[in-house]
Amino acid sequence: MLKLRIFTALAMATTFLLCLHYLSAHVFAVLLVPVLLLAGWEWSNLAGLQSAQSKALYLLLLFLSLAAAGSSVNFFAEINLEVGIQLMAAALGLWLLNFVFLWRYPTASAIWSRPLLLALNGLLLLVFTWLAVVLILAQANGTVFLLLGIGVIVFADVGGYFGGKIFGRRQLAPQVSPGKTWEGFACGIAIQIPIFIFLVQSPALAMPAETAALLVFPVALISVFGDLFESMLKRSSGLKDSSRLLPGHGGLLDRIDGVMAGLPLFALLLLTRPL
Repeated sequence: MLKLRIFTALAMATTFLLCLHYLSAHVFAVLLVPVLLLAGWEWSNLAGLQSAQSKALYLLLLFLSLAAAGSSVNFFAEINLEVGIQLMAAALGLWLLNFVFLWRYPTASAIWSRPLLLALNGLLLLVFTWLAVVLILAQANGTVFLLLGIGVIVFADVGGYFGGKIFGRRQLAPQVSPGKTWEGFACGIAIQIPIFIFLVQSPALAMPAETAALLVFPVALISVFGDLFESMLKRSSGLKDSSRLLPGHGGLLDRIDGVMAGLPLFALLLLTRPL
């Protein structure tokens, strides 16, 4: 299983890097739309949408919402960063609200018995994730910063996974995800230190220490909450994985849950502290 997991991860990483390197920012963002529609289909399962008609309507609404979001930031011309900042602040607010529900689980689990509310939550989170990519790529050296943001989140996930396997003793959130431990969480945060040092010491970046710390550690932290949030939804829905789309990993949401939480915050910090 671990070999299959690693092979799938390498295939996804290679595809991502090739597309990011060879495609323009606009084309890359457009090609993300069908990926997010796949994630939206998985979210419709978490939300308890049963019929094919309701799932199709949900995906149509997601597509129209992505188009409206792109229009709001002037996607096909000069990106409106002011509107982008407002939308990323709204994304952060939604994640803080979701964290409250996560913290109160299972006391507040009744909220997830409402399919329409959960479906709306997912639609907004997916749209905010796409907008974060658009806004990051609109910056000077946007490709580098998108890689940095994704790298921080991936490192937090990988560090947490292997740290938990090796050192894990105390459960982080036993009612939500029994496999996650405080030791794994600590490893996921500690593994960010080399990224922080690289950003500060690299001659090409020479980033101030406070800026590097702000772009790395809070993003890694909130990405863990995104992972736990999706775990909570799966547990509440009685699902082990969001789908079986990715061999060894489960579904697409199982791989981008941390990205959905971390990347909007990264974009917000990047836009409000331009380098």
